[in-house]
Amino acid sequence: MSSQITRVATVSQATYRRRRMVVALFLATAVTLSASLFSGLSAQATSESSTAKFDYVTVTAGTTLWGLAQIHAGDQEPREWIAELVSLNALQDATLQPGQQLALPTN
Repeated sequence: MSSQITRVATVSQATYRRRRMVVALFLATAVTLSASLFSGLSAQATSESSTAKFDYVTVTAGTTLWGLAQIHAGDQEPREWIAELVSLNALQDATLQPGQQLALPTN
């Protein structure tokens, strides 16, 4: 009768760590490539959509949002026009600084 020895393959801790590192590096590379691909597409979409042309005004001392609305809003409701101006220029508040350039919303 021949005795058969069955060997059970065991994975050492070092092998287990190496495998985990390879998987982690692969995932990190995949995430980085995906992020750069999507940011490239986003930048391309932004550059394509930023072909809109705006009129600009340079703020002088005493200029207010209401004053700009009176001059530039035309038939549009001044509050709506000011809201568009604030959004378009990413203004945090109604404080304007002399020398500041503002893009004007189109009517």
